[in-house]
Amino acid sequence: MVHIRENSLPEFAGRKSPAAGRGNSCGGAVVNIVFGLVLVLLLGLALWWVFKNVGEAGQQYGEALVGTKYTAITVRCQTNMRTIWQNLQMYAAANGNFPESRDALLEWSENSRLFRCPATEGPEYVYIPGQTGDMPAANILVYEPEALHDGRCSVLRLGGQIELLTPEELKLALAATMASRR
Repeated sequence: MVHIRENSLPEFAGRKSPAAGRGNSCGGAVVNIVFGLVLVLLLGLALWWVFKNVGEAGQQYGEALVGTKYTAITVRCQTNMRTIWQNLQMYAAANGNFPESRDALLEWSENSRLFRCPATEGPEYVYIPGQTGDMPAANILVYEPEALHDGRCSVLRLGGQIELLTPEELKLALAATMASRR
């Protein structure tokens, strides 16, 4: 334990410190106010930047979700087309040719949901009967009559290829299919 004697204190112990006289000055208060305003302004700018970037990220996230939904619908539509192709192959193997009508294909498939695009208010697919395996593989066998997938229609060709065609491309392909059936 350290004992301090009274006479050992420095000689300025009884005097006022130099900082004691500053309390009456307003210069320090002005500096503190300016510093506080600058600090609040910087915090406000930082918050504005964060909210702006979060808003942009939210918008991009929303757009990505919408794009993903459309992509998922397109994939489901093409999966329907793939299943229809498999049903057509099984029907042809059992009966020697493709079904003579859409109703015969529906009855064979036992799943009418396959023959409609999964998009909200999606149209029923159109089946073009009367085709045989010796016709051009590029012929359209089943198609979607409305362009629901980024302005394109799902198409199943006679060779088993599944594609997305613009309405103009679909019109040309249908004309070529009808010409080859004659």
